[in-house]
Amino acid sequence: MFTTRCAGFLLLLALAAIPASTPARASIDTGSPNSAPTFSDQEWAAILREIKVFANAKISVRDAIEIAETRSHGARAVDVSFDGQADRLAYRVKTWRNDELWQGTIDASTGKIFGEEVVTSVSTLDAKDKDELAGFRTAGVNLYDVLSIAERFGKGKAVSAGLEEDEGRLIFLVVLVTADGSLKQMSVTPGSEGNAP
Repeated sequence: MFTTRCAGFLLLLALAAIPASTPARASIDTGSPNSAPTFSDQEWAAILREIKVFANAKISVRDAIEIAETRSHGARAVDVSFDGQADRLAYRVKTWRNDELWQGTIDASTGKIFGEEVVTSVSTLDAKDKDELAGFRTAGVNLYDVLSIAERFGKGKAVSAGLEEDEGRLIFLVVLVTADGSLKQMSVTPGSEGNAP
């Protein structure tokens, strides 16, 4: 649930692994040509439009995280995604604090929170989402730090990030837009030092 699911932004790209020397491990997901999703011309056009629109965002993903976290003392962002298809450029952000999950929208031009805000009790989430939050609680790294790692090693600008559980371990998935306008999906695994596999 916490993995950002922007249409087209979770492309599986065949890329190499990247080492990290922080208390987390970064790697770029590798996918075989058979596992890559197939998109229609219309879907590809929408993806390319979204990337171009993202270039006009004055507020970065990291700025959006800071704004959401300062909204409520002690809140920690668990998911963020860019939305360039709404009436105005925005980030959809989820933060977690005191066993509540807050979801809100931040204007990507002004940094102001707008629209409907939803607060959900963690007790109402499914088991997988509860496990992801429990792993996040003990991870020792926050989403802001994860974005710094991914942007540094992936040489791009983060457009979305979120939690995911993979075979019992917590990972953060980050989607970057590179200088040439292509997309990279990276995983950052908290608590692991050294080189990515």
